[in-house]
Amino acid sequence: MLKFQLLCTTMNQKDFSKIDEMRINSDVIFANQCLETSYKEIEIKDGEFIAKMISTNTRGASKNRNILLTYADADICMLADDDVRYYDNYREIVLEEFKKNPNADMIVFNVDADSEIRENYRIIKDRRMRMWDKNPYGSVRVAFRLSSQRKMNIWFDVLLGPGGKYKSGEDTKFINDFRNKGQVYLCSKTIGKVDFSTSSWFRGYTEEYYFNQGAKIGALYGKVKWLMIIYYAVKIVTPNISIMDRIKLMKQGLNDYKAM
Repeated sequence: MLKFQLLCTTMNQKDFSKIDEMRINSDVIFANQCLETSYKEIEIKDGEFIAKMISTNTRGASKNRNILLTYADADICMLADDDVRYYDNYREIVLEEFKKNPNADMIVFNVDADSEIRENYRIIKDRRMRMWDKNPYGSVRVAFRLSSQRKMNIWFDVLLGPGGKYKSGEDTKFINDFRNKGQVYLCSKTIGKVDFSTSSWFRGYTEEYYFNQGAKIGALYGKVKWLMIIYYAVKIVTPNISIMDRIKLMKQGLNDYKAM
């Protein structure tokens, strides 16, 4: 039997109440951003599973996900945020899909959304994710083999994501790195529901957004990075920022990331 573990980022937690809030029925590790440094561990579900909490004053989503990766010790790990509400059989769904796909290093699942404001891309067909496929999937949809992460030495880019210098792109790069080095599969099954009504980084299509988008392009794309800048400048229409200014801002972000 493969061992399964949730890896969840959270903030300012004083106890393990998130276990019931999130409907967790598996082993779980919390990376808790707060003002103290501590380690706690309890048994849950009548001793069937173990919950751990690593509390530090480390700020940033990517840094805390890397803390979780350091402490992880299961065969199959799934990334989580504390606004996910899991369906009863999520653990069984994930483990069954990895049994069906022994070559999969990572599998991306569906989640339902509480809000219609933010687009939630649904996976319709079970298949392997190819290099030319779009990657609009957030980290809470991702499960992976810990042995693959260790072998391929894939970590979160601490420059990207909430709390980093550039406010997004950390989950996209993590998935892309798995796709570039291993095999990523898409699964049409749904594991839970996420509250998309708020965002820790999106504040509209501002100048900062385009600057961060340029940095994200620099992190994700090689030879086609300039094509991607043109693509996003045309695709995302912002009346108060001209297309040339959008390109300029993204170019600044790209160059800034490359200089790091």
